[in-house]
Order: sequence, then structure tokens, then C-alpha cells
Amino acid sequence: MPVRKPPTARQRRLGDELRRMREHVGLSLTDAAALHRVDKTAISNTESARFGVSADRVRVWACNYSCPDSAYVGALAGMARERGMRQPGTQ
Repeated sequence: MPVRKPPTARQRRLGDELRRMREHVGLSLTDAAALHRVDKTAISNTESARFGVSADRVRVWACNYSCPDSAYVGALAGMARERGMRQPGTQ
């Protein structure tokens, strides 16, 4: 099995923001998992940056969490879109 790279600062920040959003509306991992129709480990792994997340999923979760700030959600979705991009000069 290949060695997994540690999460980047961007991935950790995105996971932290998703956790804050969930906690702001008072949902537990179990509640959020039921709402999103996924296993609670998927929520936990995403929030802890062990799993990546798509921009579409960020938007769906934000909608499910009733986040009214479209600029904030757009910025998080942009962070998710960048996950596959490399910085210049890196391999």
C-alpha cells in the first residue's frame, strides 16, 4: 500500500472550516452523516483532512448546514477545487 502524504495546510483548513460549519448548527458526526447519507467516518475523515472533498460536496454540505454566506461557501469550494493542482516548482 502506498504511503499517504500528510495533509497540506489547505486541506487541514478546509476540514476545519467544514467542522466549524457543522458544529455551528449543532450537529454531531452521527447527525451530519445521516443528513448527508454517508457513514460518520466519512465526515470525520473529511474534517480531519484524511479524505479529500470536491467543490460540489462542499456546496451540498454547506446547503445542508444552512450556511447563508455564499462568498464563504464559494471560497471553500475554491479551496476544494485546488486539491488536484500543484504549486509551481513542485513535483
